[in-house]
Amino acid sequence: MSYDKLSTPESIQITDIFEEEHLKELTIDFSKRFGFCAFILDSKGAVVIEKSFIPEYCKKILKEPKYAMKCFKDTKERMTSNKIVKKCWAGYRKIVVPIKFFDKKIGYWITCGIQLDVDDKIIYAIANLIENFINNFMKTYENWWLEREKIIKILNNLISQQEFEQLIQKIVSSTTELLKTDRTTLFIFDGEKLVSKVAEGLDREISLPLGEGVAGQCAIERKIIAIDKVTEKTKIRKLVKDYEIRNLICAPVIFKRKLLGVIESFNKEGNFTAKDRHLISYLADAIAIALNNVQSLMALERMSIIDPLTQLYNRSFFVKNLEKEIMRLNRYGGSLAIMFIDLDDFKKLNDTYGHTVGDIVLKEFANLIKNSLRDIDIAARFGGEEFVIMLPNTEREGAYATAKRLQEKMARTTLAGHKITASIGIASYHKGLTAKSLIERADKAMYRVKKTQKGSIIFWD
Repeated sequence: MSYDKLSTPESIQITDIFEEEHLKELTIDFSKRFGFCAFILDSKGAVVIEKSFIPEYCKKILKEPKYAMKCFKDTKERMTSNKIVKKCWAGYRKIVVPIKFFDKKIGYWITCGIQLDVDDKIIYAIANLIENFINNFMKTYENWWLEREKIIKILNNLISQQEFEQLIQKIVSSTTELLKTDRTTLFIFDGEKLVSKVAEGLDREISLPLGEGVAGQCAIERKIIAIDKVTEKTKIRKLVKDYEIRNLICAPVIFKRKLLGVIESFNKEGNFTAKDRHLISYLADAIAIALNNVQSLMALERMSIIDPLTQLYNRSFFVKNLEKEIMRLNRYGGSLAIMFIDLDDFKKLNDTYGHTVGDIVLKEFANLIKNSLRDIDIAARFGGEEFVIMLPNTEREGAYATAKRLQEKMARTTLAGHKITASIGIASYHKGLTAKSLIERADKAMYRVKKTQKGSIIFWD
């Protein structure tokens, strides 16, 4: 998806650049000065601004609609000619000056009703005046366009990001670059408060309740706020003191009426202008699209790897990561153990108390597992009431200690109001084993527990 709020030079028309009221003012001002009528056509010959002033000698001709149409038709036919000064069908002379944007004709300035007795020097002086005025005016817009092209490239780059961490870094650097500030903060709304995800120049995470600070106020009011002179009386007085904030501008990041966050940028040389407000508005729109895209991708990715009931990883994710870990071990060495867990007599509990109670047991047991593991460990629901845990950098003794700790926690608590035990089989990695064979060993060890003494722990070897 591209950021398409702005047209491209190939498709642009004169009305994409100028407001009609602006064009009307220009033609009226010209007519008052020189006494000739003026009007503007687009590149296809359609009337954009009708005649601003009609001299008496033209009024008689144009009283009849057919003559008025003939006048415009005559002008359109002469648009293809290279001559600037032309003779019209009624015997008067007219000046047709093309309006160009990057050498592409986007419209025509027409001055007509010039009587034949007007000196040629005057006519060509007027023609040159109009041509120079238009060329100089359009040059200014061409320079502005080139800057806008750079903006569009940056915005499209934001929207194309697919990784959250890369996206937020790009957001901050792009905002700082475009607004010519020295630091930027991106706040993400977590449903209750604003949390800074990237804060250039700040050494700590900032959390703001809605309505607190300028960013919090921006989120509540949902409008751009610019402060050209920040003082210690401002809502961010601590930041003013700690981080030498001189001025700031911020905008709410909103996607389909939903607040996603706030983008805030600090310390511009001079004051924030109307152009800066437009820039941060464009940025906020692009950031909203980009954040929504990435968050949607993250949600889809999560759905593909997470078991919906227990919120643990699913079987396919576990197997893929176990394969990667085995590849790493084969290359660099190290240790690895996996646990295969089965909740004892779970079928009987399901049959007696129903699947609703059974689901609660599974969810509560999953939470117990999460609270028993390290950050590097991976737990997954393998199927039904079976769970697997991968323990990287773990020898036999460490695996047993983890299993024992999990069983002790189960002994001290109830799951859905019931005392539940778990049978655990453990297998350690040895060179030559595959992910499949390692899981099978832990599974078989678990079944030996089931046959001998439920609720205990057994190693494969």
